[in-house]
Amino acid sequence: MKQIFKLIIIALITIPVFSFSQTKKEYIMVSYSSICCGTPSEKPIMDFVKKFEIENKLPPFEIFVEYGLGDEGEHAFYIGTDNLNPKSIKSFVKGLKITATKQNNKRLKNRDGSVNVDDKLTLNATLKSIKNKPINQLNSLTIYNYKQ
Repeated sequence: MKQIFKLIIIALITIPVFSFSQTKKEYIMVSYSSICCGTPSEKPIMDFVKKFEIENKLPPFEIFVEYGLGDEGEHAFYIGTDNLNPKSIKSFVKGLKITATKQNNKRLKNRDGSVNVDDKLTLNATLKSIKNKPINQLNSLTIYNYKQ
């Protein structure tokens, strides 16, 4: 009887610890739009992500890609922020925006699409909603392997 009582006490102590220690999944959205001829290259953004990861000795980012946002290949990346502290998130978003701006400045304005970095973080619940209720038949959300 004493052992059962001890197990119950241990369970009551550890369950709240584990349930509150879960990280809050938030993602930075980078979207690719098109004007007439497809979306811009993903390479500059993904090169920045790889470089940031290496320079800051971070584990690999969790990245999802949402396809099917338009007829010309429009899509969006959702880059997980769990590896980052609040200061690093700001630095990472700033670097993504600089990279996107450089890429957008080189594009042909009436022909090439653009890259956009969202200021607001996207919650995990939003990604679950996208996965469970696609906006159209072509829409899908999958894990993106950027290490290729």
